[in-house]
Amino acid sequence: METLYADVILPLALAPLSFEVGPELSTTIVVGSGVSVPLGENKLYTGIVCRLHHNRPPYKRIRTITAIVRSEPLASIGQIALWEWMARYYMCTEGEIMRAALPSLLKPSAANDELFAERVFTLGKEQMLRLSSKIEDEGSLHTALEALLPRRKAQYRTMIQIVEAIGTDRLFDGGATPRSAVNASSVLINKLLEDGLIERFEREYSPLYDIAALRRAATLTPLQSEALAKVRESLSRNRTTLLHGITASGKTELYIHLAAEILSQGGSVLYLIPELAITEQLIERLRSAFGNGLSIYHSKMTPRARTEMYIKLSRSEGGEIVVGTRSAILLPLNNLRLIIVDEEHDRSFKQEDPAPRFSARDVAVWMAHNLGCATLLGSATPSLESFYNAYTGRYGYVWLGERYGEARLPQVVISDTIKSAKRGERKGHINKELADAIRTALADHRQVILFQNRRGFAPYVECPSCGWTPRCPHCGVTLTYYKKGNRLRCNLCGHAEDSPHRCPACHEGELLPQGFGTEKIEESVAELFPEARVARLDGDIASSATRLRATIHQFESGETDILVGTQMITKGFDFSGVAVVGVLNADNLLSRPDFRAEERTFQTLVQITGRAGRADSNGVTVIQTSQPESYTIIQAAKSDYLSMAKCQLRDREAFGYPPFTRLISLTLRDGSAELVYRGARELAARLRELIGSGVTDAHAPAVSHVADTYIMQIMVRIERSDSPSDIKGLIRSAVGEFGRNKLYRRISVTINVDPQ
Repeated sequence: METLYADVILPLALAPLSFEVGPELSTTIVVGSGVSVPLGENKLYTGIVCRLHHNRPPYKRIRTITAIVRSEPLASIGQIALWEWMARYYMCTEGEIMRAALPSLLKPSAANDELFAERVFTLGKEQMLRLSSKIEDEGSLHTALEALLPRRKAQYRTMIQIVEAIGTDRLFDGGATPRSAVNASSVLINKLLEDGLIERFEREYSPLYDIAALRRAATLTPLQSEALAKVRESLSRNRTTLLHGITASGKTELYIHLAAEILSQGGSVLYLIPELAITEQLIERLRSAFGNGLSIYHSKMTPRARTEMYIKLSRSEGGEIVVGTRSAILLPLNNLRLIIVDEEHDRSFKQEDPAPRFSARDVAVWMAHNLGCATLLGSATPSLESFYNAYTGRYGYVWLGERYGEARLPQVVISDTIKSAKRGERKGHINKELADAIRTALADHRQVILFQNRRGFAPYVECPSCGWTPRCPHCGVTLTYYKKGNRLRCNLCGHAEDSPHRCPACHEGELLPQGFGTEKIEESVAELFPEARVARLDGDIASSATRLRATIHQFESGETDILVGTQMITKGFDFSGVAVVGVLNADNLLSRPDFRAEERTFQTLVQITGRAGRADSNGVTVIQTSQPESYTIIQAAKSDYLSMAKCQLRDREAFGYPPFTRLISLTLRDGSAELVYRGARELAARLRELIGSGVTDAHAPAVSHVADTYIMQIMVRIERSDSPSDIKGLIRSAVGEFGRNKLYRRISVTINVDPQ
């Protein structure tokens, strides 16, 4: 009998390793099996079999697989195919992808077999309730209920609860409900058990419910119905389709209808959103539509909850709907028929650190073309890459250009901050046009959103006498000033210190705040409009889930009149009472050193503009800027996406940027500035020898010193005529050579494919 070998993926930054399969496991091991394997002197790891074969690996010592960890596979063949593609495309290892995909409790490791066995995860048990065997039809159920009604009304109500929780379609064929779903005392449950009306048993705990059935969906407008039909038709021809719908056009209702159709056919749906914490409104809408059939998956869940859901999804035959952030793309959803990527343009779908540095949106597109599902990308402001793919026919395209119901697009006013200041019409960082609009809204008992994309009280403080500015000792960037507590804080590494009253450099000047952040705006707005209730929503508030939920709820319920916030208020919110949106400084969006600055400025301005006028009355958005002649700002004010896309795509093609090329960035980090600078120059020169002129000079990024670590970058541009796989092979070769050089061995080199 030929010896069987298995290639095993381990949750380490390694390619698969080969092990011998013992005769006792050869008939039960399969691709996807979770196995325990020895590595090193005294360590057992959990691995996943990705290949079985009879080719002896070229090792001197071949170690043997210890045991199969679970009876069912930990990964499907489709998942393994996805991991292998991601490892090739994103220039990482299958082990890094496994580490990201599997919950921590499914990856035990230990020093010996006994400890390993103790750490293998087992599902807990839950109590279940069902009707007793003597209640075999509706007639016997009615008889039992009638017997309870005259004198035992509490038991009658409990029995009705159990019947409703099980569902009338499953009452007489073994249907059951978790005990936790029945809101009744143990006394009442025990009495029904004694009377022989119900039975109690245990089963493995399940965080999932039965196939989701649509409970509620809004009636579609004629335009929405037409768009839905076009989406269906497009997805049947193009496995990936872009749904381009203006803000408040009702894209979510289309998603709900499409998901319900898939679920009714036994298929599964994955609904990806950029950030869970700021989309609670969306979650509630989906819950109202699908009830307990909706599952939520994100990185903030407890390890046990993530593990339970992973196991249950892997066991399910389909019919699940899961909403989650980018990590959900790696879940083992069976019979996956549709992936919805909402707000597909959002940068949050791209993981930057740690590896794997993948884009959930782009992975979803690959899955649509290789694993048999369909992917629907949705946005009011699509990424230029997605729009270009739709324009050139690679994706399908559906346009939805009308707001839902009575909602109308807001009026947009561009307000010149320089002219306003010269006229003396600017108070507390607010121009007259915006101040007048706020007063009108408050008088009409409507709400206001003010957007300023910097948190804290001021971006920095400065000595007026000598110009000294405090900087982070670990990062070199200016420290942000927070008035509460009179603190200076680095928003990169978290370093904090008290703000000195006198300048430590000249000992004369008093440090004064420069610029303005959300904290300062909150204070000045409260002074300008003392009758208004003002709140703030930024990264400092969002760091506490309780404060975040409270802030959103208070604004949604009308307890707050004015909400001051950063980028997060542009995402996913639907506040019907908002009449005015103010963008306090559009200039700091345009000034970012990034070829995507204009595109992202347009997206941000259109998204924040879309928060106004979402009910049955007009809204107004005031964009304050010192560059009122900027094409990007004018295009955003008109919501003229096509003009913006045309201008930006023309420039991108001329200068060789995506989508006309592909980019790979290499980032070098070390505690020695001299060493990392020298190493980066040498690596860039070697890459240029291998690849050619598509390699940039080594350069320091805008923030080149973080947490006592110095940073250098190299960018590689891949032309359309080049082979991406060949270029990646040359990069691997050069980085491998660099890592073997004793002088540069300690320098960390990270590779980021399609950096955002």
